[in-house]
Amino acid sequence: MASQSPKRFSSALFNYRKIVKDATKAVVPERQYTTRNTEKAVVAMSTYRGGFNEWTLNRWYLKAKVHTDNRSRLEGLYQCVLCMSCTASCPSYWWNRETFLGPSVLLQSYRWISEPLDADLDKRLELLENSPKLNLCHNIMNCSIVCPKYLNPAQAIKSIKKELHPTAPRVEKSIHA
Repeated sequence: MASQSPKRFSSALFNYRKIVKDATKAVVPERQYTTRNTEKAVVAMSTYRGGFNEWTLNRWYLKAKVHTDNRSRLEGLYQCVLCMSCTASCPSYWWNRETFLGPSVLLQSYRWISEPLDADLDKRLELLENSPKLNLCHNIMNCSIVCPKYLNPAQAIKSIKKELHPTAPRVEKSIHA
């Protein structure tokens, strides 16, 4: 008695998907051309061919070059996963949730304020200037303690305040201290 291999079940839908998948392989860029390369930006074009080789797709890209010093400014800002544990631990947010934005929102807003390629810096700062959205932070630092990604939202809030009022007078130490 010859051993027979077990027959696999396959539906018509499975076969159809397999045929379509085999016919339309992953689209891989065949060629990429750099058409213009300046100090501030690169214009590139990629040429793709589809699975049936009946059409060609050309895509144009404008990529702005970012200096490494500017990229290092964003370190610790774009890693936020918006888990809101910092906001949940903030007493200022507990009592003022209608007006105070919270540490996670302010961390993300500072990420866009410090973005070197952003053209809307004045509009972003105008939204936060002289409003309780930002000024209700009392630097309790619970947000920095509980962050699972070890980010520092309190430092970002301080940096926003510093950008809004760079020439604020320094408060002297108390005489009674």
